[in-house]
Amino acid sequence: MSMDARPSDVRRRAFYIFIVSATLFGLGQFHRLSGAVTLPPIAADLGLGIESLGFVAAALFFTSAFLQIPNGLLLDRYGARRVMPAFVGFAVIGCLMLAWATTYEEVLISRMLLGGGFSVTMMSAYVLFAKWYPVEKFATVASWMMAASSLGSILSSWPLAYFIDQFGWRPAYLIVAGVTVVAMIVAVLVIRDAPPGYRKSNKQPTTLRESLTGYSAVLKFPRFFFLLAMGFVAFAPATALLGMWGGPYLASQYQLDGVEAGQILFAMVVAIPVGALVFGPMDRFIPSRKVIVLTAVAAEIVAFLILGLTENLPLWGAVILLIAIAFLQQHYVVLAAHCRAAFPDHLVGRANSTLNLTSILGVGFFQSMFGWGLALFPDRGYAISFLCFAVFLGLASFLYLWSAETLAEEEETALDGKA
Repeated sequence: MSMDARPSDVRRRAFYIFIVSATLFGLGQFHRLSGAVTLPPIAADLGLGIESLGFVAAALFFTSAFLQIPNGLLLDRYGARRVMPAFVGFAVIGCLMLAWATTYEEVLISRMLLGGGFSVTMMSAYVLFAKWYPVEKFATVASWMMAASSLGSILSSWPLAYFIDQFGWRPAYLIVAGVTVVAMIVAVLVIRDAPPGYRKSNKQPTTLRESLTGYSAVLKFPRFFFLLAMGFVAFAPATALLGMWGGPYLASQYQLDGVEAGQILFAMVVAIPVGALVFGPMDRFIPSRKVIVLTAVAAEIVAFLILGLTENLPLWGAVILLIAIAFLQQHYVVLAAHCRAAFPDHLVGRANSTLNLTSILGVGFFQSMFGWGLALFPDRGYAISFLCFAVFLGLASFLYLWSAETLAEEEETALDGKA
C-alpha cells in the first residue's frame, strides 16, 4: 500500500519520526566527523601528541561497531522507541565527560561513550522507515535523512572550528550535550515502532535465542558476504578524513591553520547532503543498484590515485578531489537500500546492523591505517594511505560484483546451492 493512501495522522506521525531520527543521527554525525576539528586543540590543551590521537578517533567507531550486533538484536526484539533513547542517554554522559576531560584516558572513555550512545541511531531510523514507508521509497527517505542530518556534519567543520577559536572546545561539548537531551526527550514522546494496523511478521523474534538464530540466517544468505565487502570500504574514505585526518593533512601538506582547514572540511560536509539527494532518487530510476554503487566507487578510486600519485598537487586540486570523495561516498544510501531489498522484513534490522558493523569497522580500520602510515613513513604517509584506499576500494568492487540484487535473487542462489 502506498504511504500516501494511509490516513493523514499516520503520514504526520511518519514525518515526525523522520525529523526525530534525522536529528539524532545528525548529532551522531557531528561527533563522528568533528574529530579533525576538535582533537588537535584537545591534544594541545592536554599536552598529547597528535600521533597518539589515531586510536582516540577510531575508538568511537570501534565501540559503535562492537555494538551493532547487540543493537540489531535489541531493535528487532524491543523496537526503536525504547532502544534509541536509552542508548542516546549514554552519549549525553560521554559528551559531558569530554567537556570536563583532563587526561588521555578520560578523552578515550568519552569517545567510546559517544560511539556507543549514537551507535543505534542509523539502524533505528532504518527499522522505523521500513515500517512507516513503502519499500520503493526506502532509499529516497534514507537519502532525505542523510541530507537533513548533514546539518550536524556541517556544524562539525568550519562553524565548530570558529566557535572553538573564539570560546574553546569545552563550551562546545556542553552545548551539544544540552541539545542532545532535548532531542532524546522528544524521541520518547514522538516515536512509535509501527503504524496502526501494521501486520507484524510471525517470524519476528520473541526470545534471545530466536534473535541469534536470525543473525545466523542473515549470515547464511549465499551472497551477503560480497555486499559486506563493499560495506567495509563504503563509508570509510570521507569519514576517516572528516573524522580525524583531513585537518592534519591540510595543515601538514598546505600549512593551513585550524580555521582555514575547517573551511575546506565545511565544503566537504556540504557535499554530503548534495550527494545523498542525488544518489537517493537514482535508486528509483536506475534498475541496478550495483551499477550506481560501482560507478561511484570507480570515481573514488580515481580521486585517491590522483591524491596519492601526484606530487606537489595544488591546493585547489586537492580541495576538488576531497569534495568529490565526500559527494561520492553518499552511494552508501543505495547500498543500504540494496541490503534492505535482499532481506525479508523480520531480518531487516539484523541485516542492516551487520552492514553497519562492517562499515564502521572499516572507518576505524582506515583511521588507524592513516596513523600507521604516518608512523612508518613520516614523509609519504598521506600519499601511501591514499593509495591504500584505492587498492581496498578496487578489491571491494571486484567482490561486490558477485552480490545479489534482490531477495528473489538471493533465494534463487540458495535453491541452486541445495540442488
